[in-house]
Amino acid sequence: MPRGQLKLAIIGSMNLEFAGGGEENAKDIAELFTHQGYEVTLFGAGIPRGYDGKIKKYDFNYVPSAFSFDVMASNTVLKVSHILSMGLIGIYTYKQIYEKIRGFDVYYFISPTIMFRTVGYRLIKDGKTVILGNHGTFFEVLDTLGALSKAYSRILTKLIFNKFLKTGIKFFIHTQNKFQSQYYRKIKCSSDYIREIPYNNVQFKNYGCFDNDEFSVVYLGRLMESKGVDMLLALEKISDLNLHIIGKGPYLDKLIKMKNENTVIHGYVSNEEKVRLLAGSDVMIVPSINESLSISAIEGLASGLYLIVSSTSMGPRYIVRQDNIFGVAVPRNPKMFLKEIERVKAIKERNKTDYYREKMLRREIAGKMFDANIVDNQLIELFNDAVSKLKNSN
Repeated sequence: MPRGQLKLAIIGSMNLEFAGGGEENAKDIAELFTHQGYEVTLFGAGIPRGYDGKIKKYDFNYVPSAFSFDVMASNTVLKVSHILSMGLIGIYTYKQIYEKIRGFDVYYFISPTIMFRTVGYRLIKDGKTVILGNHGTFFEVLDTLGALSKAYSRILTKLIFNKFLKTGIKFFIHTQNKFQSQYYRKIKCSSDYIREIPYNNVQFKNYGCFDNDEFSVVYLGRLMESKGVDMLLALEKISDLNLHIIGKGPYLDKLIKMKNENTVIHGYVSNEEKVRLLAGSDVMIVPSINESLSISAIEGLASGLYLIVSSTSMGPRYIVRQDNIFGVAVPRNPKMFLKEIERVKAIKERNKTDYYREKMLRREIAGKMFDANIVDNQLIELFNDAVSKLKNSN
């Protein structure tokens, strides 16, 4: 079938104006497959109250707040639930959602939710190609929070996947890290249909790597609780690091009040300024409570930075475990972060030339694994396989 005849629906992210990691991935995937000749429509699930933003025009079709008839997608409920209600969209309105999104050839669900269970299953039964993405998952969060949360995770797993597994119905799964891949194998999904692709939009050629004199540490990301901003506040109290904080969010004012004289809080910056600040740093800290990948960590590697990440966060932990030169995962404790920062600083002070060579080597090795052009091709291959394999099996 000529690629131009295929219609692709991308479902499950919030409205793109929210500009989170899941939304960026959804937008990037939409643009990638538009350029591959697909007719792409991205259905935004809504946006929390207070997140205003001008709706942009894209090369693909964009339908914001596509499921406004579902109370779980209302901006008030999304705000009050801290966007957790997204996972429940479709629990009662799956028939309306199905009618709204029917008529496509390929469906890419951003993450495993009730909507995937109710609507995705019916689409597969209709003979459609369905791919399940994992740009944020319930099990990565719940499986790290104790026995009660793990029990809840098992309930959700059974609720979402039991019908698929009992009937043996086939769908491809795009995982972002090894923890996700192992999870799907554990629940008996076929390994032949699981593809581990750390999808991101970081083109390494657009990033620099300076031989800077002053040792500096950088944080890049939204200033919110789930990103581990409490660690930044704690580090401010116990150290006098040359720390650059790039990003905005609800913790911005608190950080400004608590910062010491060696900390620079940049807030939101242009892409050019971000690239310059990263290139002139040495270490990136990623203290997130949990993330499925971490685009900022890959931007750090593109700039040659050594990563110090939280061991609770599956995505960043996955990244540093790909090669010892990338960095290390440590317990989410400010003293542990500081100890590792000081160790790396001492290495640079002993031999600045060798340290810079290692930065360049880190960037080179990471580029072969994470550069956007590489993961783009891997995702295109996944879609090609899904279309041909699932078409033949149906």
